[in-house]
Amino acid sequence: MPNSVAKNTAFITFAYVGQKVISFVYFTLIARQMGAESTGKYFFAMSFTTIFVVFVDLGFTNVLVRESARIKEKTQEYFSTILSVKIILALLSYLAAFVTINLMGYGVEIKSLVYLSALTMLFDSLHLSIYGVMRALGNLKYEAWGIVGSQFITLLLGGYFLYSGKPLIFLMVAFVIPSFLNVLYAASRLYQHYKIKLIPKYNKEIFKYLGRIALPFALAAIFARVYSYIDSIILSQMLGSTAVGWYSIPYKITFAFQFIPMALVAALYPRFSEFFIHDKEKLVYYFERGMKYLMIIVLPIAIGITILSKEIVLSLYTSEFLPSILPLKILMLSLIFSFLSFPIGAFLNACNKQSTQTAIVFGVLVLNVILNLLLIPVYGVTGAAIAAATGNLLLTIIGYIFISRIAKLPHKLLAKNFFSLFFSALLMGLAVYFLKSYLHYLLVIVLAGIIYTFSLFITKAITISQVKEALSLIKR
Repeated sequence: MPNSVAKNTAFITFAYVGQKVISFVYFTLIARQMGAESTGKYFFAMSFTTIFVVFVDLGFTNVLVRESARIKEKTQEYFSTILSVKIILALLSYLAAFVTINLMGYGVEIKSLVYLSALTMLFDSLHLSIYGVMRALGNLKYEAWGIVGSQFITLLLGGYFLYSGKPLIFLMVAFVIPSFLNVLYAASRLYQHYKIKLIPKYNKEIFKYLGRIALPFALAAIFARVYSYIDSIILSQMLGSTAVGWYSIPYKITFAFQFIPMALVAALYPRFSEFFIHDKEKLVYYFERGMKYLMIIVLPIAIGITILSKEIVLSLYTSEFLPSILPLKILMLSLIFSFLSFPIGAFLNACNKQSTQTAIVFGVLVLNVILNLLLIPVYGVTGAAIAAATGNLLLTIIGYIFISRIAKLPHKLLAKNFFSLFFSALLMGLAVYFLKSYLHYLLVIVLAGIIYTFSLFITKAITISQVKEALSLIKR
């Protein structure tokens, strides 16, 4: 990979690592301090508003990144037009969330949590577009600082509110303030370094042009967001807040690792868009490399945590969350396909196949809802995990089939990469299984990392020259 992609990937990866570590610590504190029921209310409010906030963006940020990366001279016009549209969409989305939560018959506490959470999501959507402009211009550094900084402020405020005995509503306040500050920071960096202003200015012709492109992105984003969070809504309606609390633990642990494919795709997506137009060979090469890098990382994580699920849940969240163990095992195994679906979706979107990606996500969403409605009454939280795992598997398989129709993929090389890496992770998993009975799970994790690293070289899944290449890119 060129230096620019490696550098931006490093910036955003370190930022997502910091964000997810801080977020994970914060959520763990909430779960331990508040218990399953209150955690369930908190997680439900976040899940509910996350579904509605997608209507603020409607795929415009994806289009902004793609089109600005191709025609940088029109970035200000694109950005200003999108801002003017998002202001209206923000008001309508907040109103829709307000009306819906009141119609669903929830109590005052949950409704208040939703009102504040929705406000946070509006600010998040705004700085998402600002950072989208910077992504198009090839700079992810400021997004990295904004991500870590806002999450750290949330931890400080939330930790203070939590241990001073404040009501649950204050934990949402800890999100609103940093999100607003992140908007101010992002806007100031954008103007200072690129002279692009945070000024909404509607341009009818640009809106028509971007709107036609954005429609499939919008539908895909809506379907993907509903797919990701509908299980929590159904659980809340069928089984109540405590069940949502149990499900939130495996969901959060699994979601904590998604910064890895998100970081890689953040750097690769503009390049996919560029190479689709100018260099098909590089397009395929970048895809193959991205898939291999993700497999190197996700396979040991998925296998290792699946084996150590009981030890992790009981150590971090106490015995109140015992029903979270089996769902965690299921979701961690499905994390393999979740990782791989990221570059597949980005590839389709970058190659003007956003309609195909939208259709895939919609089909999986429908199946996911049906499975949740069928499995949750029978298997409870475990049923929701099975539905999610099935969806991740289908997203990856179907998306890959369509990609193979666009470009000549190295199927044998990709298969060889997967099986050699899987064998290395399996060797590590066997070691974890036998060692966990004698050692603390944290020490087992350290030893597992060493064993996996050695097995990669023994099986020749990676080579010394590849490591040198990676270190050289990081150094530059």
